[in-house]
Formats: sequence, C-alpha cells, structure tokens
Amino acid sequence: MHRTQTVVLGFALAAALATIISAALAYEGLRVAFEQEFESRLAKVADIAASEVSPEDAADVRRLGAESGGFFALQAQLDNLCSVTGFSNLALVDTARATLYDVRLGDRGLLAHSRYDALAHAALGRALAGAKVSAVFRRDGTEACAAFAPVRAGRRVVAVLVAEARPTWEPELLRLRHRLALVALLSVAAIAVLAGILMRATSRQLALERRLSRAENLAAMGQLTATLAHEIKNPLAIIRGSARRLGKLEPEAERMAESVVEEVDRLVRTVSRYLQFARGQAHEEGQGDATAALVATLDLLEGEFRARRCALVRDGLTVPATVRLEPEALKQVSLNLVLNALEALPEGGIVRVALVVGERDAEIRVQDDGQGIAPELLDRVGEPFFTTRPQGTGLGLFLARRAAEGAGGTLRVESRPGEGTTVTLKLPLARVVNGPG
Repeated sequence: MHRTQTVVLGFALAAALATIISAALAYEGLRVAFEQEFESRLAKVADIAASEVSPEDAADVRRLGAESGGFFALQAQLDNLCSVTGFSNLALVDTARATLYDVRLGDRGLLAHSRYDALAHAALGRALAGAKVSAVFRRDGTEACAAFAPVRAGRRVVAVLVAEARPTWEPELLRLRHRLALVALLSVAAIAVLAGILMRATSRQLALERRLSRAENLAAMGQLTATLAHEIKNPLAIIRGSARRLGKLEPEAERMAESVVEEVDRLVRTVSRYLQFARGQAHEEGQGDATAALVATLDLLEGEFRARRCALVRDGLTVPATVRLEPEALKQVSLNLVLNALEALPEGGIVRVALVVGERDAEIRVQDDGQGIAPELLDRVGEPFFTTRPQGTGLGLFLARRAAEGAGGTLRVESRPGEGTTVTLKLPLARVVNGPG
C-alpha cells in the first residue's frame, strides 16, 4: 500500500473512531445531567416536605402508634404529597431506624425496622447525622432513587423523611441513544465512502504515474536500443568481412573465421530483434526447440555456478519441445531467467530448472532458494528498469515477458520472502506439419 493511501486510511479510521467516541461521550454526559437534575429536584422536594413534618406528630406516633392523632396527620400529609408529586413512596423513619409512616405500607409495619436501612444503610445513617443525601438502589429488579432529608426539633434530628421516585428519563435516554447511534452510523458510513473515493482516486493516480513512468522508460529504452543497434551493426559488418578474408589464408584460420562469422551473424540477429522492439514492431514468427536452448544455456553457465559454489539441478530436459519462438530468442530468454536466479542466490544455493511438456504448451520453471521478493514489490517485477538488485538493469524479465507474450505465451513470477522465487515461462507448442508418411 502506498504511503498516501496509508495516510488516507489512517485518517478515515481516526475520524470514524472520533465520531463514535463523541457520540458515546455525548450520551454519557446527557445521562449524568439527567440523573443530577432528577436527584436535585427530588432532594429539594424532600427537604420542603421534611420541614412541614411536625416533630410532635412523630413523637405521638412513637408513643401511641396507629391510634394516635399524629399518625393520621402524617398519613394525610404524606399521602397527599405523594399523589401530587408522583413519587413512588414517602416514608418517615425515626432515629432508631423504625418506620413511623410509609405511604406504600400504610399502617402495616408501623414501628418495625425500616426497609430503607437495608436498601441504603449508609445514606440513612448520614441523614440521621443531619446531612441531606441521595442514594440510588434497586428495588424489585428496577432502579430507584431516594432523597433523605432530616426532620429537626430545634437542632436535634428526630426523624428522616425518605422520598423515593423511579427515574422517568429512561425512555428519553433510549430515544436519544438510538438517534446518536444512527447519527454516528451515518457519519461513519459517509467517512467510509469518502475514504473509498479518495483511495480509488489515489490508486488511479498512482497507476497513471506508473504508466507514464513506464512509457517514458520505454521511450528512453527504445531510443537507446535504436542507437546501440545502429552503432553495433557497423563494427559487426567490418568484423564479419575481415573474418571472411582471414578464412582464405589457411584451413585452421578458415575454421576459426567461420566460427567468428557464425557468432557475428548471431549478434546481428540479436541486434535486429532489439531494433524491431525499439521501433515497436512484433517479433518475426519462428519456432525453436526449448529443450535444446535450455541445455545449451545451462551448459554455458555450469562454470559460473561452480565458481559461485552454487548448485544447478536439471529436470525433464530430455524430451524435445518445439515452441513458437525462434532459437536465438529462446536462448536469450533462458539466459536471462537463469542468470536472474543465479544472482539471487547466496553461496551454496540451488537453482532448479525444469521443463514440462503438455498437449498444447511447454512450461519452463526456474526456481531459486534465495531471499525472495517482498509482496509489495512483486507486482512491479517485470517492469522496465525496475530491479531489486543494486547492479541490475530491470530489463531481463521485461524482455523475457515481451518475447513470451509476442509468441502467445505467458511469464509468471511467484515469490515468498525467505523461501525463494519461481519464474514460470509458458510457450505454446508449434504446429509441425509432417510430410507424407
């Protein structure tokens, strides 16, 4: 992945994460604000109600119980307040933590140990000490909030008024949570779409830059090839003519001269092929024996393998395979593939060259056990002037692929870091028309 694409992807992920965190923080802030506002209002109402409770009525209930006038006074006052405010319960608890009156219980449980001592023991204790406190607890599987307000006779706390209410903001919070989740989801989706558009635009831009770079390289290589071809052909013509004249001196010289002429002719054909490539012309159609070309190439490189203390393993190089590529091009392609594999080897490495002949094509595999090629570079292998070697030119595989595709074949490169590289050249078999018999 290109650096620009990495930056775009990182920015998109950061923006999506920031959106989700912002929605969560907004929800949590509103939930806390609802709770604080609810507890504040509950505490104010409880404090006002506690100030209206008569200490004498509380003392009367402790002394005479449900038959006292204080009990009826508390009942009327707290029942009415509970219905007006919508509280779930109001209760009066004395300093011994006994119930003086409980709206929910009525006269049941009078002077018994208050249930609020078990539900909010610490909060009740602080209220009996003179503090105004609130507490949240669970009753019957649901959450409830209660405010504890002390009832005073002078400066002395004689009872605690407990105002209990169920939170009423849950439906609103649920709707808010759904809306925030929807907004966050839409924002993340928009960020994802925008990131996808930017990634696609960046990919197209990078692909265009690569194509432009490749076109420039090809143009430069074409000019260089044409120049070299022109400059090499003239000296080759002189060398060939001189070798012809030397061949007339004596038989030994004639044999050597013929060898020189043969090699010069081979170089002329090679130069002509590169000149055709520089002009954008297709290779001339021809056919050659892939087995013979491979054997000749490997025989030529045996000494180089021994000098570098590397091993060369041959497999299946016994069956002739006539393919749609002329012998000189076959030798050049084979030489490029094997030399590339040799250059990738450490000392003591192995190159395996195999030829598999099928019904319609022949497959040449050149495998090395070198360091391999990184995945991010593998797609660029075979581009002109791209190479992973400090001294490489990046033209060997490119020319080999060009020759293979010109003959109707393919060239594939597979590699894993630390496991080596395998280059597979597939060429179609030539259709040989047999004579009579």
